[in-house]
Amino acid sequence: MSLDDELRALGRSAVVPPVDEGLTAAVLTRVADLPVRRSLRDRWRTFLALFLVLLAGAVATPPVRATVAEWLNIGGVRAQPVGSGPTSAPTAPPAVTGQLSLEEAERVAGFKPALPSELGAPKGVEASPGFVAIGWDGVRLEQFRADVSPLYVKKYYQTLQRVPEVNGYWFDTPHELVLEDPAGLERRVRVAGPTLVWVQFGVTFRLEGVTDKDRAVQLARGTS
Repeated sequence: MSLDDELRALGRSAVVPPVDEGLTAAVLTRVADLPVRRSLRDRWRTFLALFLVLLAGAVATPPVRATVAEWLNIGGVRAQPVGSGPTSAPTAPPAVTGQLSLEEAERVAGFKPALPSELGAPKGVEASPGFVAIGWDGVRLEQFRADVSPLYVKKYYQTLQRVPEVNGYWFDTPHELVLEDPAGLERRVRVAGPTLVWVQFGVTFRLEGVTDKDRAVQLARGTS
């Protein structure tokens, strides 16, 4: 395969953000004025155009790449990339102080809460329509329907880690937790630490307080 064919094949397979057409034109204009043979100039034109496309994707800052690939909804959670984020978070999420039984929580929320089998009996249970929070020492599990209002928004800076084992995502750094009402108005709740978010049984789960991803995934897989 010739160099032209190889470069064209690579260009067709590349998945990158759009390149600045003005920059491309300016570079190619400069190349066109170089005193080289036509075939070599054509090869340089192909190479430089591809190089600029690849460079546009490679030098993009993490928030820009995240905006393209990772502005997404995870059930009832919207993951929104931002330019900067908090550098620290509380060592543990807020404790769940309510003392509802699981049966009472089910009646209030309108669905049956699920529990990680390894954590045992919860220390606290709270509920509202479409929403349940369950707590253990230093661990908080929230579960809610995707159409619950207001909507959770996680404003993160670092890229997310996909967790296909549980159909979810791992937020490994501190991030702002925001509630958004149906009108789009936001209310900052707090800074959250590492969190696993996944969707199961048509319900969105947020597991916070478990800082090791593998352990969080293990608990998620045992939630029923």
